[in-house]
Amino acid sequence: MSKHGFAAVLLLVGWAIYPWRATAQGATIFADDFQSGAYPGWTLSGNGHDMANTYQGNWSMRLDGLRQGEIAVSSRGYQNVALSMQMAALYLVNGDYCFAEYSTNGGTNWNSLLSVGNGADDGAMRSATVSSGLDDNPNLRLRFRAYTLYYHYCYGDNVLLTGTPIGTGGAVYDPLDGDGNVSRGALGYDFLTGSGALALMDYANYALPAQAANPVNTFEGRLTLSGQANGQVQEVGSNNNLQYYAQANQLPAFAFDYVQDGTHIIPVQRGKIIGSHPSWVYVLEPGRVWNENGDNGYSRVALPFSLQERNQDCIWNGVMTFLFKNDGSVSDLAYQIAGGTCEYMQLNFWGRLQASYAPATVSGAAAIKADFEAQLASRMPTKPLSALATDYPGSGVNVANIGSDVAASAMTIYGVAYNGVHYVGGCQTREGTYPYCDVLDVPSYSTAKSVNGAYGLMRLQQIYPGAVSQTIGNWVAECGGSQWVAPTLQNALDMATGNYDSAGFEVDEGSTAMYNGFFVPDTESQKAGFACSYVNKAAPGTSFVYHTTDSYLLGRAMNTYYQFKTGDSSADFFSDVLVNDVYAPLGLSPTARDTQRTQDAAAQPYTGYGLVYVRDDVVKLAELLNKDQGKIDGTQVLDAAMVASTLQLDSGGLGAGSNADRYHNGFWYYDLNQSDYAFGCGGAKWVPYMSGFGGISVVLFPNGMVYYNFSDGDSQTWIATAKELNKVAPMCP
Repeated sequence: MSKHGFAAVLLLVGWAIYPWRATAQGATIFADDFQSGAYPGWTLSGNGHDMANTYQGNWSMRLDGLRQGEIAVSSRGYQNVALSMQMAALYLVNGDYCFAEYSTNGGTNWNSLLSVGNGADDGAMRSATVSSGLDDNPNLRLRFRAYTLYYHYCYGDNVLLTGTPIGTGGAVYDPLDGDGNVSRGALGYDFLTGSGALALMDYANYALPAQAANPVNTFEGRLTLSGQANGQVQEVGSNNNLQYYAQANQLPAFAFDYVQDGTHIIPVQRGKIIGSHPSWVYVLEPGRVWNENGDNGYSRVALPFSLQERNQDCIWNGVMTFLFKNDGSVSDLAYQIAGGTCEYMQLNFWGRLQASYAPATVSGAAAIKADFEAQLASRMPTKPLSALATDYPGSGVNVANIGSDVAASAMTIYGVAYNGVHYVGGCQTREGTYPYCDVLDVPSYSTAKSVNGAYGLMRLQQIYPGAVSQTIGNWVAECGGSQWVAPTLQNALDMATGNYDSAGFEVDEGSTAMYNGFFVPDTESQKAGFACSYVNKAAPGTSFVYHTTDSYLLGRAMNTYYQFKTGDSSADFFSDVLVNDVYAPLGLSPTARDTQRTQDAAAQPYTGYGLVYVRDDVVKLAELLNKDQGKIDGTQVLDAAMVASTLQLDSGGLGAGSNADRYHNGFWYYDLNQSDYAFGCGGAKWVPYMSGFGGISVVLFPNGMVYYNFSDGDSQTWIATAKELNKVAPMCP
């Protein structure tokens, strides 16, 4: 009988005697039986051979020589974790071995779960299980490994990792150390379970108190709110724009699922949620859960959330709070919004709503918790901004001057990233400090031109060299006129297509025609139709004219070009490439992994605005370019030449409003040498920065620092801040 025929007989016997059984109890965390005929997610390495092997419909991973297959898995959020793996072998001789192994520390050390040697190489699948030392571990690794001569085979199969989700009955994720003895002046048990009008108040009443105790109830299911028509809204200042918004006092309809992870509560649907409300949409964020002795056995919840202007970027930040029990008992819900980022309309919202809680098992709850914990763990370490002075005691830095370019009343968030630390400023509102600054939402406005636009084209150029030279007319059907034959994707990124009405600084952008023809419509055909209607006035690449329409066409062209290259007309460049290749590996929040889209079947992502960030997203996006030069974990994800061109402008770019300002690759530039402060650069020093409407700046300083501020006082300057940061590390050493 031939070698392969003999193998078939032995393997038939082996699988008939040793069928795969789940030896551990609990939910499945990870499983792979290789029945797909491949091993996606596994990394193969070492000298030797690997093959997805099959006999009578059963597949396995076949290895020989010194070949091994390895995969990283996580049991974060699980206890009572058990691992089982199977192996079989054929043709082994003395000194040959097949191993099933696991590591609890990311592959630094390995433990043998199962080994098969000469004498046990009868093709029979053997199983082994381990059920200790695997709980709540994000750094598990599994592998099958051959240590044999060539054509002496090891067969790995049927990997199963199970466990039970950690709940309040076991370890508590992020436990509290208070005794529940909270002195509460407002929003107490009697108010939330009784009646009475709600007033605006200090956000401290919505915060997690220092003496909060671990929750005794667990929220999992649907929260539904009613009574929105009784809500209150107030416009601050004299703009008087609120009159143009329908149902302005009412929150949108609310019926959303949440899961609890220890002392945290997580919305199943994260980020921006566009419903049927004519004016506002929700952005939902994770909150906190705790116990207070005065709440009579109920647990208390605080839910950070934001309202965003429908089809625009204005955001207002708030908190909801209520009481609940495991049996579905629930109090009324109080909410308050007293701050945000919107230059033309500052708003306060407040009210009390009737709430109902329907406890239910939420599908995928364990994965939601694990993802949430992983995202929190990936945040850059933070310190208060004042720590800059103590961390760099000889610098003489005055932290009070950082952010002083912007009026304190207009500031939403600001901070500095340097040497692996995120130094954060306060989150002041009209009613005290916002209590959940880590998840306070801010709008991108035109910083999206640098993120979705520039990073998008840098990534497209990295995977498809030559993409920057593709022309808009080839990839945007509405741009069929002769004026779009020559402009390239690079020209659109530079806002230098040569097609415009007026070359005056932001004249086109601020026109009534642009507002009514582009910003208000929410379908792809309307937006692209208007964007393509500009006539040619200059050669492409020669004249900067600020056009959000150019950014939109860039996004549309990148999407259709990507669909062509992949052969998939339904492919989505934003989700498939930007999110999967850049935003997710970078550890951005789920909120930042979504974007505004047209409200039609095309669902075209916006490229010029429409993102929402939390502050950790901002510094990660900036450091991707300024510190890591387009690399994530050492892998180049953005085109290196475009990255270098963006960071080292020297003589490039187009004039953008003054001799001290330029625009290039979706970034603004300011020449420090032309400021009123002597930075000692000895010549032009062009600093790239992202800029957004109303007072948003994300600055990539040449000393390795990132500074950001999100405000709505219409101030775009940051030189006073640069002067102070120059004391910590010179801009021009």
